[in-house]
Amino acid sequence: MNEGEYAKNKNPDMVYVSRPIGKEGNIRYISKVFDLKDFKDFYYEQKTKKVFEVIRESSIQEITAIYNEDTTGFSVRIQRFSKKTGVPHNQSFSFHGGALTRFIKFLESLNLLDLSSRQKLRFTDKEIDEVLESKKALTQLLEGSQRLTPDQLLQLFNRIDKAEKSELFQKFIDNIDLYEIESLDAAIKQKEYKKSLKVLEKLIEIESDSNFLELVKSDNELNKYQANQPEKIFQNWIENNLWIFGVEYYKKHSFRKIGEDDSQADIVLETIDGFLSLIEIKRPNPRYNLFRYDNSHRCYFPTSNFSEAIGQCLIYLQRIEDYKKSLEEEHSVRILRPRIKLVIGRTKHFNKAEKEALYFLNSSMRDIDIVSYDQLLENGNRIILFYENDQQTKNL
Repeated sequence: MNEGEYAKNKNPDMVYVSRPIGKEGNIRYISKVFDLKDFKDFYYEQKTKKVFEVIRESSIQEITAIYNEDTTGFSVRIQRFSKKTGVPHNQSFSFHGGALTRFIKFLESLNLLDLSSRQKLRFTDKEIDEVLESKKALTQLLEGSQRLTPDQLLQLFNRIDKAEKSELFQKFIDNIDLYEIESLDAAIKQKEYKKSLKVLEKLIEIESDSNFLELVKSDNELNKYQANQPEKIFQNWIENNLWIFGVEYYKKHSFRKIGEDDSQADIVLETIDGFLSLIEIKRPNPRYNLFRYDNSHRCYFPTSNFSEAIGQCLIYLQRIEDYKKSLEEEHSVRILRPRIKLVIGRTKHFNKAEKEALYFLNSSMRDIDIVSYDQLLENGNRIILFYENDQQTKNL
């Protein structure tokens, strides 16, 4: 490709980037053209020792930067050479009007352009200005010489690359105090928890669908929790969101075997005071209606499915008690009257009598704590509200 071909049909308001070329495919040409009125050549005649302006037929002058992707280095050549001898012409260049500013911006932008695409690229002068303004604002922000509004900071953050974001984060962390770190941590948790809670709400909403497993698998928000059984999907969500129980649990153990007969708990946890505790997970759907009304006794009593789930928890408590010594030796845990939290069913539409029945049942069982999915959601919302209130208080 000869020199004349580079400038052909190019717009002075654009920056052009070639595809990778060369034997190794690691060289790219970045070019910009200037109107003749903005870019003038001067020729120095040695014999007469006079300077002459060079009048050219072409209406544009091109500046080309050569970028090596291997070394990430740039070289810019402005000097003209004789094609026959390779000897430099006795010429110099003079910029007029706004050409010098555009030339400097072109040079400044070379190291800021996104060249990740392997195709030909074009950048308008407006886009170049935005890149340079972002770099300038970032530099001033890092140096502490400029204050930005939250909206300006957000716009800047969305326009800078990953390396600059990392630099900004590091500078941010280096210059905030413990109080501000706590506020940032609360804001991050609040966002994460809100997103996770929306996912649980969606899972509960579609759980009664006959294609529940496929719906979860095909949904980008839900497929993180996909499984071959509905209960396992909810187990996956709870395992990844133990925050929803507040500070009750210290950590999750990887083992699940809790009995000599290979009984498996859904989730094995350790409480904050160092003792073992279990979570048993059932589905939220109508199959797990918790109570039925007994007309003859005028009271609510547990349904058969609910009773079976409670019975399973009682068996697990016996199994873990019998297997206590082996578990303590094998996993270095402490077992002392372990408790089971049973997550099951819905209570959203409970009437007053049903709420009282569940409260009475919970208070009468010392080692089993029954929690519905609606109570789980309510607990999650209260935790999020706590972080919101804490953030507002710190901003006062």
